[in-house]
Amino acid sequence: MFVNPRHMRILGFLAAVSAPAPVFAYMGPGIGVGAVGAALGVVASLLLVLISVVWYPLKRLARRSRNRRSGPATFVPRGPSGDGQ
Repeated sequence: MFVNPRHMRILGFLAAVSAPAPVFAYMGPGIGVGAVGAALGVVASLLLVLISVVWYPLKRLARRSRNRRSGPATFVPRGPSGDGQ
């Protein structure tokens, strides 16, 4: 099987770019707590999106089907005295 030199250059470039470079830096406790808080905020927002997109329409659909099974609501006209006459 023939290996194209161009493909080898592209693979070499991708390997060099994707390899992590060592960084020697101090990350204090404030930055660490902030990073954890930001990550939890992203997760919470994604859960809220999931709930609003999936849960509420399903809840509305279940309410509609439950109302259809119980039968149609009947209209009882009320007179001025409120006795139904």
